[in-house]
Amino acid sequence: MSFKRETLECGAVRLSSERCSFTYQRPRPGVVVMRIVGNDKGEFGTAPMDELREDISRYAPIELFIEMDEITGANLPVQEAWTGWFSTYRPALKSVSILTRSKFMHFTAEVVKFFSRTGELIRVYLEPRPFEEALERAACSHTTSPRITSTSHCQ
Repeated sequence: MSFKRETLECGAVRLSSERCSFTYQRPRPGVVVMRIVGNDKGEFGTAPMDELREDISRYAPIELFIEMDEITGANLPVQEAWTGWFSTYRPALKSVSILTRSKFMHFTAEVVKFFSRTGELIRVYLEPRPFEEALERAACSHTTSPRITSTSHCQ
């Protein structure tokens, strides 16, 4: 497993390999935005899930927003790992919102949702507007002023 973990100037954390990256932003405590780009072949092991450990331990239940509109694939072991993680951490998740425009990744997300037995905890969006509105509501439902920076612009 060869990947790099770095903290970006905007405060986001990025895990990156040659083929894939995961970028995490926290607009407020208890809300995590995770953007996945590329093709995840499993080179990160459990690191993408481990990155959420502190959020869960400090702020559970958390709201997780996953932007997958630029992911090109995830192999079966990766899908199984996320299925197991969602099933295990279901009590620590207030909601999971997933954005993808790919029909393949939409199907993949729905399979993970089904086999993790999380019911309506996970919502899969095909259009960005409702996803962004849900994120805005979550990020602004706190008394402090949230900092939302699109991870696609956070270099």
